[in-house]
Amino acid sequence: MSQIYCFEVVESQEWLLPVDIGEFERLSLDGRVVRDWDPPEMVVLTHDENGRPRTYSDFPWFGEDAPIFRTRAVERLAEVALQYGQLLPLGGGAWLYNVTNVLDALDDECSRIIYFDDGTILAIDEYVFKGNEIGASEIFKLPIRVSPVFVTSRFVARVHDSGLVGVSLRLLWSPES
Repeated sequence: MSQIYCFEVVESQEWLLPVDIGEFERLSLDGRVVRDWDPPEMVVLTHDENGRPRTYSDFPWFGEDAPIFRTRAVERLAEVALQYGQLLPLGGGAWLYNVTNVLDALDDECSRIIYFDDGTILAIDEYVFKGNEIGASEIFKLPIRVSPVFVTSRFVARVHDSGLVGVSLRLLWSPES
């Protein structure tokens, strides 16, 4: 079994956001294949609110549930990424990664989960995964609303070996823990 990571924001890295705030909902993908993609207009935030420059990133931040790949990341990771999802063009050399590999891999009994009154998941404080459900998958989402994108240590090694910059992958779970 492999360790499981998720994307996290790097302090002062570039962000990529839709110009129209109404597009956020459409960009929160749920694991289904997107057909007839109509890319929204996006803007790269290259400076923070105080005018300080943000750091270049091959993965400008949008959110843990929808990683953005720049051209270099696509060139170096498309082969593996396309096994588990779609790269949806955003224009300007950026793609939204829609993970369509949805696995029921969360161990509900051992994870620390906060639920809404209706029984749906509000937040997960501590993840425990069912390794047998993950198998050889390197990238996946859970069948929950706005699931983060999860990656295995094998994918993390691919990212680091590729020389890509401006990405942080936080360890969430190790099978030994």
